[in-house]
Amino acid sequence: MTAMKITSVEIVPLLVPFADSPARQFASSPTQRDNPGILVTAVYVHTDSGPTGFGYTSQIGSKAAPAIAAYIREELAPTIVGANALAPEALWQRMWGPNKSRMRGGLGVQALSALDIACWDIVAKVAGLPLWSILGGFQRDVPVYGSGGTPNYLDAELLKECTYFANAGITSYKFKIGDSSVYEGHSSDADRIAMLRKEFGGDFTLYADANQRYTVSQAIEASKMLADFDIAWFEEPVLCDLLSDLATVAAASPVPVAAGENNYMRWEFREMCTKRAASFLQPDPVLCGEITEFRKIAHLADAFGLSLCTHLCHELGASLVGAFPSGHSCEYYMQFPTEMWTNDFIPLNGRVTAPDVPGHGLELSDAARSRYGLHP
Repeated sequence: MTAMKITSVEIVPLLVPFADSPARQFASSPTQRDNPGILVTAVYVHTDSGPTGFGYTSQIGSKAAPAIAAYIREELAPTIVGANALAPEALWQRMWGPNKSRMRGGLGVQALSALDIACWDIVAKVAGLPLWSILGGFQRDVPVYGSGGTPNYLDAELLKECTYFANAGITSYKFKIGDSSVYEGHSSDADRIAMLRKEFGGDFTLYADANQRYTVSQAIEASKMLADFDIAWFEEPVLCDLLSDLATVAAASPVPVAAGENNYMRWEFREMCTKRAASFLQPDPVLCGEITEFRKIAHLADAFGLSLCTHLCHELGASLVGAFPSGHSCEYYMQFPTEMWTNDFIPLNGRVTAPDVPGHGLELSDAARSRYGLHP
């Protein structure tokens, strides 16, 4: 079979509560502490003679889901209805081409990402193969690192969260640094890192994430402190848009730089690679232009000898990171409640396993759709 017509695109917006966390709060910054949940825009791409593909995109700390749903419905879906579902590259171009001016990043690319995931899901289902195998099949089991450690955590909360991951067999942990606005009553970054290193030992891997908080000079100075504690990477030390600044930090930092969660498309990642601005690439699977773009970013990582990770989305990330030799790890943020998906994506012994089913294996449960669906 070489052709299968797309008949319709169904859009399902949801407001999903955060998963229960061993730490008290779930946020990347203090402004998100009272956020009610994750806004998810799910899509189903239906075909005339084959399977339905599922895809989604999501936002934390945003109310943009209705805008994304409208953009998919009014702009993107009409470009692919009637087209061949088994030609994902052609479908991506049909959506991107007439929308170039609105596809520099942000909500436009997020909307495209949701549909692209669904289109690749169809291709893998028709082939009767798992997505990770279709894309390359390098490894099915992918390491995860525990993630959290927001600046507003008290020391005890930081220890509690890291201990949770360690007890689950996860041997690496990422925490935030650089937000002095919340340090009243908290230890300094150096004190917090020293505490973690003392508690978990030299063989436990620690990653530091600045969430773009530093200037170049501040980042270079911070990198020296991080090196003293054998931190394995320094994530987003400066603004993600300033790749020349990121490259300056990377050249001076004794700690490898990681970046990419706020970058879009192969072109931004190509510049990141050619400038040697990062050693670890971290595209977000539901934001970066999705599978069509993710695999090109993965090939860039292979070509430049860099390591490939994912930002969030370990459920989908296992199939993507595991497909390529450059694959390093997936971020495990405990984002969605366990009832969100029909398959279980809880890591075992520090690794997440890509589903051995046709497609990407990510299916929204009936309970989640009923409980969290937003109705106009």
